[in-house]
Amino acid sequence: MVVPASVIVVDDHALFRMGVLQTIALSENLQVVAEGASKQDALDLVALHQPTIVLLDISMPGGGVAAAREIHERWPDVKVVMLTVSEDDQDALEALEAGASGYILKGIAATELLDALTTVQRGSTYLAPTLGSKLVAAMRGQTQPRTKGNLLTELSAKERHVLECVGRGMGNQAIAEATGTTLRTVKFHVSRLLRKVNAKNRIELALIAQKTTDAARDGE
Repeated sequence: MVVPASVIVVDDHALFRMGVLQTIALSENLQVVAEGASKQDALDLVALHQPTIVLLDISMPGGGVAAAREIHERWPDVKVVMLTVSEDDQDALEALEAGASGYILKGIAATELLDALTTVQRGSTYLAPTLGSKLVAAMRGQTQPRTKGNLLTELSAKERHVLECVGRGMGNQAIAEATGTTLRTVKFHVSRLLRKVNAKNRIELALIAQKTTDAARDGE
């Protein structure tokens, strides 16, 4: 019997939080173990339960991004997912830089919410589809990463394959199977890629991978 992944839901809107709890209850692979309404609640509950996933409202008392950052620093194995109404690219970037593995917009359908949480649970990242292009544009404005051509020429064939898989949102185990390597080797390549492209986290690496792939196709 598969043990459900534990989830903590923290949102100061009680009615909305109840709806999220009811949605997660529909899944056999996820189980809510606690709920709260503030940053302090989030920290206390994560310390107590050590969940697989903590779902945070970005605008809750104390700040969802601040909570995400502290949780990521203190409990790096806990996957942080933001659930918010904000489509502002700066909010999303701050959340990703704080260590969030997912950024979900409120209003998402129940089945999509469960799919997103399952994606994060399996080690991949999830980003609201409408934010992808916005974040790429924001990243262009914030930094000037290496050009796509230079980036690709600096990578080995194996690294290019791993980068492409990361861009598709694949988790480490799936990448290992796709590239015919071990999980340990994939983790090594991902760590090297993060350093080579100066990406702060895996979601930023995925966005750079998508940007690189698009540019390569445009140049064909």
